[in-house]
Amino acid sequence: MSVDDSRREVLSRKQLSKAKRRNAYQQAKERWAADPRYLAMKEAAKEQRRAAYQAAKARQKAVAVEQKAKLAAERASRRSLERAAEDDELWKLVMRNGKRTAAKS
Repeated sequence: MSVDDSRREVLSRKQLSKAKRRNAYQQAKERWAADPRYLAMKEAAKEQRRAAYQAAKARQKAVAVEQKAKLAAERASRRSLERAAEDDELWKLVMRNGKRTAAKS
């Protein structure tokens, strides 16, 4: 026998052990898939993710509503100030014209 023959035998042992490991993993995977405790754990984790997602979504919605309300209040305040300034200017024009017409009479 040559060195190549012994190497071929080692490689086949490596391949055999790899196949055994893979087979053992597949069997364990099948056991996990049928294990009620594992399924319950997966379902609990899924529910926790859903709850966390819903909570984050609610927080984002609350922030958006708050920002929208704040923006609406700022717009209303700005618009009321603009209207007050316009009313003051109109009132000044009315008073000037009123005084002029009163002086002419």
